Amino acid sequence: MNLAPHYEFSNMQIKALRKARILEYVSIVYLISVIVLMYIVMGSSQAMKTAWIEDCLGLIPPICFLIGNHICWRKPTEHYPYGFHRVISILFLCAALALLLMGSYLLIDALIKLVEQEHATIGMKEFFGQDIWLGWWMILALLWGTFPPILLGRAKVKYAKTLNDKILITDGEMNKADWMTAVAAIAGILGIGMGFWWADAAAAAFISFDILKDGWRQTKDAVTGLINRSPTSLENEYLDLPDKVEKKLLSYEWVEDAQARLCEHGHLIFGEGFIKTKDRNPISPSDLLIAMKEVRDLYWRLHGFALTVTANEENTAKSD
Repeated sequence: MNLAPHYEFSNMQIKALRKARILEYVSIVYLISVIVLMYIVMGSSQAMKTAWIEDCLGLIPPICFLIGNHICWRKPTEHYPYGFHRVISILFLCAALALLLMGSYLLIDALIKLVEQEHATIGMKEFFGQDIWLGWWMILALLWGTFPPILLGRAKVKYAKTLNDKILITDGEMNKADWMTAVAAIAGILGIGMGFWWADAAAAAFISFDILKDGWRQTKDAVTGLINRSPTSLENEYLDLPDKVEKKLLSYEWVEDAQARLCEHGHLIFGEGFIKTKDRNPISPSDLLIAMKEVRDLYWRLHGFALTVTANEENTAKSD
């Protein structure tokens, strides 16, 4: 069986991967501290509950990233000849579905509370012998959960671009946008303090909608990636790589026509080309090998590429 060659990152990518793993471990420890702190001061605020659940969901991407990068670099086997890189796409789908389902539930729950005009209350709590409005402690907890993720998110996005890792860049973008959740929750808490009963549920609905929006976007991206669509960038834009591959194949003097099809396997791209030669003579194996290598050299993610060559209607040669 012809197994796909085992892929290894460049030295620069290996360093980026190590730093990204450290960032994700730091993120997990940090998020646990936020989750515990917010749970202690959560009270009956719907906005705080929703923000707390969002922080719990925030653990999913870093965990998926660490698990995925532990599995995907295993060498191809007889039963998995293409390797395990697609596990990244599968875990990306799992994380996206969790956001989509939880965001839907939280949004419906917040809207029901608005319709029923449920009045949330935030009482006093004694700290060191002094009665202090619990809302102030909620706001402090929310602020602790706001500014560090912005810094973590920027660093993750930087390394995600080096590694072309969709889980990592999704995690980073979510971290960078966490300040919106905090602002919405703080507005809801202050609204309760000023007597606006609807402010808490409205803030919860805003946060829930943001979770739902991220979940829908990521689920769509993950599902379309698993059905072998043409490769895309981290910004979810289609690459012009198939055109470049075809142009490269047409540059050989012995090629009359060329077509290519590519698909993503996690970080990497696999594909095949179909070329028609200009004469009826069989092409030499060395020419095929050179062509496949030069096509793979077009882009570091293009890892596996096979050629099917048609010299004429009766003679078809295949090389991989």
